[in-house]
Amino acid sequence: MLLDDAGARPGFVAALTRLLTPEVTRHLPPVWQIAPGSVDFDSWIAARRAESAISTVHQSQGGALAGLLVTRAGDTDEALTVGYLFGMRHWGQGYATELMRGVVGWAARNGYARLEAGVVRDNAASAAVLTKTGFVPACVTGDGVDTYRLDIGSG
Repeated sequence: MLLDDAGARPGFVAALTRLLTPEVTRHLPPVWQIAPGSVDFDSWIAARRAESAISTVHQSQGGALAGLLVTRAGDTDEALTVGYLFGMRHWGQGYATELMRGVVGWAARNGYARLEAGVVRDNAASAAVLTKTGFVPACVTGDGVDTYRLDIGSG
């Protein structure tokens, strides 16, 4: 995996720096916010991986880093919480929809009964991706994050 490859780390950190701009991370939890030039990426990556599984998403042509998929255990053993982000140059090209359709299929094949996701209320594009892939609004919270869920059965 790219995150574990010490030889690829310098190139990955450079790609991650370009990907995680303030515009991209502004809808994410504070721990994901990155001030340019102020991050020890090894520590940042380790901290994110301690709380979630992180997978890299690459363009099919050329293999450039396009985004990240973040997963962690949901509120039950049969639930999986998912999140994603893509670099700005990849917005509006269907990457998030394609990714989420793949995640739904994978989760169904692997015995998950439900997927959960949270979206900052003013991130209409991300909410639209979730709706397009079968998620429905589940809860409106006081912190400006709406939760969505997709019941997929027990696989």
